[in-house]
Amino acid sequence: MRGLALSGGGARGLAHLGALEVFLEAGLDFQVVAGTSMGAIVGALFAAGKTPEEMLALARRTPWLGLLGFSPREGIFSRRKLLDFLAEHLPKSFDGLKKPLAVTAVDVVSGRLVFLTQGDLPSAILASAAYPGLLAPVEREGRLLFDGGVLDNLPVDAARFLGATEVWAVDVTPEREVAGAPRGLLALARRAVDLMQLHLTSLRLTLYAPEVYVRPPLAGVGIEDFRRLEEIVEAGRKAARQAIGGRVGGV
Repeated sequence: MRGLALSGGGARGLAHLGALEVFLEAGLDFQVVAGTSMGAIVGALFAAGKTPEEMLALARRTPWLGLLGFSPREGIFSRRKLLDFLAEHLPKSFDGLKKPLAVTAVDVVSGRLVFLTQGDLPSAILASAAYPGLLAPVEREGRLLFDGGVLDNLPVDAARFLGATEVWAVDVTPEREVAGAPRGLLALARRAVDLMQLHLTSLRLTLYAPEVYVRPPLAGVGIEDFRRLEEIVEAGRKAARQAIGGRVGGV
């Protein structure tokens, strides 16, 4: 059974659209999908039956940064517009999906990684994307949850949990090095989380290695660089073509 694992990475996660486009054009089929944060958003749309072309059209008309309204009481940003967006474009429940989906989140109280696979879908995706400090944690089924990328930004293990024996993983985790020092407390805090994600992802790749690892070339692209959509999507296409070309005996 072939599974798809899509990492978190903010705007960088739009590279998943280009990778998916190339995978499907090559005749690849994925029976199960796992995603974290932006990877959870793209993964949920794909599991709901959206084509890469439909998702790209949606990405082009979506004011991504506009989905985050200032709200100092909840976090730095409000979750309401993002939740409304998810509710508009996704089924109400995991039961409405066409493919099994698992998204990662972290339980704030227990500190444990959680795989969300059933129940209300928009709230599950929101929890997976609730970046600490920027969005408030999400209450769901008696648990307080935030961004799964804190512990598991590339959910190969979640795809295995769904039964995948062959996992294609697309990793857009932020880069180790950036141009210049971050300016301001928020930028420094975000950079600290990025580095933590990078090191944890490297470690988890040794524990849960995918059969195919795809790393789009996104040096210099930040998690907030949604204006660079076309460039990001093309990076996903490029990396996916290289991955397919490197497969012995084809796909």
